[in-house]
Amino acid sequence: MSWVQGTFGQVEFVPLPPRFAGRVRVGSVVVGCSMIAGMVLLFGLTTYLQGIVHGHAFPDTLLGKAAAVLPPLGVLAIAVLVLTCRRCLRGDYLVVASATATRSALLFTYVLTLVLILGSFAVPIVFRVWRDTSELQAPDLLTTFSTLAFATTGFLAGMLYVRPSVQTLRKFSDHPIW
Repeated sequence: MSWVQGTFGQVEFVPLPPRFAGRVRVGSVVVGCSMIAGMVLLFGLTTYLQGIVHGHAFPDTLLGKAAAVLPPLGVLAIAVLVLTCRRCLRGDYLVVASATATRSALLFTYVLTLVLILGSFAVPIVFRVWRDTSELQAPDLLTTFSTLAFATTGFLAGMLYVRPSVQTLRKFSDHPIW
């Protein structure tokens, strides 16, 4: 990838098309806040439905409670990282060091969230988490796939903001430098 780069002092900057920099500033807030609001609503809906089905919102075992709470917390962490993508900008320049740190944090958090989602999917299959039933139960597919969709959307949006492709930069550029 060939980028026009400049070094001012000790910080390396990459110039961005002004329209793309504006998209990062606005888009990171929209995506991050939407993820937070969506996860809160999804978690509220899930606990409400579990309360109807089982008489209380959370599983009876500690492992079941962890499986219910940790994946949404992972998605909220990704949402916070998406919100911080705008801190990688200085004017219309991308600060390479902070973009690299944000990209690494996004990747780590996304992989951790995927592991938590897989674990929350497997826990009700392997362990009995509700005392009101004698057999093992199927996992909650709505929550599992919705959480996966939120995590993937946030990860991809964050990666687009901190590591745009040359094709994306060309799309937003008014000048032929890209």
